[in-house]
Amino acid sequence: MIEVLLGLIVAIGAFFRLESLTTLPIALFGDEIDVGYQAWSLVTTGRDYMGHLLPTYIQSLAEWRAPLLMYLTVPFVGLLGPADLAVRLPVALIGSLSIILIYFLAKTLFIATPRTKHLALLSALLLALTPWHIHFSRAAFEVVPLIFLIMLGTLLFLRGKHFASLFPFILTFYTYSTAMVFTPLFVLALLFVERPKLNLKKNWYRLVFPLILFSPIVFSVLFGHAGGRFNLVSIFGDPKIIEPVILQRTDPWVKQSFGESLFHNKYLAITQAFANNYLTAFSPQFLFISGDPFFRHSISMVGELLIVTLPLLMAGIFFIFKNISQKENKILLLWLLLAPVSSSLTTNGGTHATRLFLMLPPLILISSLGGIYLLNLFGKKLVKPAIIIFLTLLVVSFAGYFHRYSTHYRYESASLWEYGFENIFTELRPLTSQYDKVYINNTYQPSLLLFLFYTQYPPKDFQKNFVTDKVDTYQTSSFHGFVFDKKYYFGESPNVDELKVLLTDKDLYLAVQGREGQGDWDWSKDPLENTKVLTTQKNIFGQPLFYILAGTKPYNIK
Repeated sequence: MIEVLLGLIVAIGAFFRLESLTTLPIALFGDEIDVGYQAWSLVTTGRDYMGHLLPTYIQSLAEWRAPLLMYLTVPFVGLLGPADLAVRLPVALIGSLSIILIYFLAKTLFIATPRTKHLALLSALLLALTPWHIHFSRAAFEVVPLIFLIMLGTLLFLRGKHFASLFPFILTFYTYSTAMVFTPLFVLALLFVERPKLNLKKNWYRLVFPLILFSPIVFSVLFGHAGGRFNLVSIFGDPKIIEPVILQRTDPWVKQSFGESLFHNKYLAITQAFANNYLTAFSPQFLFISGDPFFRHSISMVGELLIVTLPLLMAGIFFIFKNISQKENKILLLWLLLAPVSSSLTTNGGTHATRLFLMLPPLILISSLGGIYLLNLFGKKLVKPAIIIFLTLLVVSFAGYFHRYSTHYRYESASLWEYGFENIFTELRPLTSQYDKVYINNTYQPSLLLFLFYTQYPPKDFQKNFVTDKVDTYQTSSFHGFVFDKKYYFGESPNVDELKVLLTDKDLYLAVQGREGQGDWDWSKDPLENTKVLTTQKNIFGQPLFYILAGTKPYNIK
């Protein structure tokens, strides 16, 4: 019976992670495109698209990225080609498998707890229906494989396979930057609580391969680019944190003194920023009310967790403190307390759902523990009614979330998910061979990667032809930006008068509504002088968003 219920829960969870996968969210955003193009480059050339052979840290146009998700995507792109489904499917499948994994993790962690199988089933059910996990499982976010590996490593460790657990734990470093801080702290916590007898003198050889696996990321951290992203977003270099200190200490009425240095300094300001981020991560506002304020990370109006699970979480926390001497409770508490640390070291880290994703497994497990604890408080006659009431509330709460997600969020967030680029670049692809120059307005969103992916520009040619994507490396009176492959010009024409001068019958221009000139006229109905509109892409409101223009004046009078 338990196996049947688990199978049903996994099927439900997989459905909500796979259904309409390529259109919910409505399109791929830039980081997903980057994953897809890197995977295509790896499968066709053995190099990332910047030309590094089988890299252990991958160079993208904007930054250096942890490589594991790209490598996981390689077989899907190899089978399906550079397509939206190939990019999103790996994470959706890992998200679905995580439901099974958390069942076995709960079953192992709470092996001595009454109703262990029921607790494990509840853990699987809660993860299957959690908005936080569903949302991130439906896009190419690295944090889904990250927590899968963390849970897998924990499961192996708790089952006594301590050396085997090193492999998933080490792989987390190749998955997402928050693992750099969290994984070492969490492994130390497991060692502190469990105190396993590892007998390193006898088993030293078991560390050889894990150390080999670990060495490239150590090199990247110490001498390479693995720490670059953290330096960009850390609170240590955030001027918004340091500026108030400077203002406080330079007010005209302030006399320099020991007190000023003691109460107004960057170390205290950074500590306060960290504490604020850390405490905000546990706030009901973030967890149960509105979630991450960044609309791509959360749908708003709904928390990262369903509010119906709040009583379960509170009961679980109470039970853990009441029984803190038990190892499993110590592990869960330490996991929960350590999870926000890495995110709290970054700007806006207190509400950043991606960086805080490490909190999700302990929150689910603690909530499940609380659910069983509450169930045990009821008499036998009240158990079934209590279960029915909770499941009814859970279904209603989830239905409200998924209605908003699939019916409203899909369209409200369209601009953040780069909606329209796939269609316009698909239309552009067969036209490029017919024209000498192709100009692409690059001011709405950086467009080079989107162009490469959706026009299926071969990565081996990109490696050969790419020089720079820095703006204003190409400059004329009629267009400024950068040039790619001697044919494609990314940037903008400063105004419609210059655009009319720029285009001839050998030129294409991908224009963005309102960017080349003020106004909201529809060029598909009232074309610009000396141009014709070949294609129009509309936004979700049916308004023009992109145009593909061709010049009409002969080349020889340009």
